[in-house]
Amino acid sequence: MTHENEEQGWKDLTLNILTHGFGEGSNNVDQFHHAKWAGEHYMQGVAPATAQSNFNKRRAAFKTMLEASISELEMMLPEPEIAGAYEPGDDYALYRDLKTIVGFAAKDLFVIDNYIDNQLFDVYMGGIASSVSIRVLTQQVAGALRTVAEKFAKRGGFELRSSAGVHDGVIFADDRCWVIGQSIKDAAVKKPTYIVEHSGADNMREIYEKQWSGATTAVKG
Repeated sequence: MTHENEEQGWKDLTLNILTHGFGEGSNNVDQFHHAKWAGEHYMQGVAPATAQSNFNKRRAAFKTMLEASISELEMMLPEPEIAGAYEPGDDYALYRDLKTIVGFAAKDLFVIDNYIDNQLFDVYMGGIASSVSIRVLTQQVAGALRTVAEKFAKRGGFELRSSAGVHDGVIFADDRCWVIGQSIKDAAVKKPTYIVEHSGADNMREIYEKQWSGATTAVKG
C-alpha cells in the first residue's frame, strides 16, 4: 500500500468516526475537511518539497482538530460515580475513587494529607501527565518518603512541603475540591470513612493556599 493510500484510508476512517460521533453537518466534520486541504495547491501540481510541506501541514491540522474533538467527546462522557462512603475493608473501592479524582486534574493537583507515605506516589500519582503541576502538603517528610519524593520530583512541576498545622485530608483537582475523612494511607482499612466534594472550592483553596505559603519546602523539582 502506498503512503497516499495509507493516508486516504486513515482519512476515511477518521471521517466516519467524526460523522458518527458528532453528525454529518457538525463543526468537527467541517474542520476535518478544512484540515485535509492544508498547504499550498496549484492547478499544475506541486513540487516534491511543497508536497512534503503540505503533508506536514495536513498532519499538524489533523492533530489540532483531533485533539479538540477528543476533548469535546471527553466532556460529553458521564462522570464516574464516586461512592462517597466506605465501610472498613472498602479500601479498594476508596482507592478506585481517589484514583478517579486525581485523574480529574488537567492542570493542577494539590493534595493535603497529614500522614502520607510512598503509596501516594506509587499508587495514585504515577500516571499523571507531566503537564500537570502537583503540590503535596503534609506534616512530616523524612526517611523513605523523602527518598521517593525526590525521585518523583524528577518529573518536574512538583513540590512537597511540610507544616505542623496540617490536620485534614483535602484534594484539589483544578477548580474542584474533595474532603477525605481519613489519611489516604489508612482510609477505609480498619475504620469507616468518606469522600465528599466540597461546594465551596474557592473558599477552601484560599484557606489551604495560606497554609501552603507558611509551610516549609521539603522537596521540589
